[in-house]
Amino acid sequence: MFGDDLNEALLAELPSDKGREARKRVCGILPDAFNEAGKLLRIAGWMVGPDRAKEVSPFKFGSDAVVGLATIAQVAGELCRGMTALLEVGNLYSAAALLRQIVEAEYIAWAFAEDKDEAANWLRSSRDERSRFWQPRYIRRRSAGRFRWEDYSRHCEIGGHPTPDSRQLLPDHQNVPVDFLWLDLTYHGVSTWRYIEKAGSDLGYKELTANTAVGQQLQLAMSDWYECDRLSQVKRQFREEGRQ
Repeated sequence: MFGDDLNEALLAELPSDKGREARKRVCGILPDAFNEAGKLLRIAGWMVGPDRAKEVSPFKFGSDAVVGLATIAQVAGELCRGMTALLEVGNLYSAAALLRQIVEAEYIAWAFAEDKDEAANWLRSSRDERSRFWQPRYIRRRSAGRFRWEDYSRHCEIGGHPTPDSRQLLPDHQNVPVDFLWLDLTYHGVSTWRYIEKAGSDLGYKELTANTAVGQQLQLAMSDWYECDRLSQVKRQFREEGRQ
């Protein structure tokens, strides 16, 4: 799932892995946090905002930006819930396929966090516009190095498409520890949550993300994860050094 050097560094940490339960705790809360935020934002975006009165919303929403953010939050929630369920039963290949979609949701959430108006643009976009502007490669270019092709390519090669390399996730072939997939789910899920949290705050709805009961529960779980998960610390160190 990662580069060879990072894989070796993570494997060296596995025998004394103390972050396993912290990762699973975060992954267990993320779906509810995303879906609760998405539900509340969708209601707010339908009811409140100038777009309906100005007749700029094709859907007659009060705020297309808020509903756009709600949509990607709920997409992320469903993907995280599905991947968690697949990991629990040992279906690593299908879990990795959902992981690539989580990465794509992360990209879109980042764009919304960078410019809150982008959420409305995305919601109103046609299929042709999404092909020209919202595909992962275009968002990576806009991110100025935050998202790297090498990272996304690995997700595509191992779990995103049927390839010979995917055998390392299949029954009787597995050489990718399931802990690595839990780590990636936590890493990308938390990153997506942070972007949605930022975009929600920029749109004036921080109370519907970070300040909900499940949002606060997630914050406590994330704090514990940051503190105790050595695998995550190794992964962050590699990224900061540009080795991932």
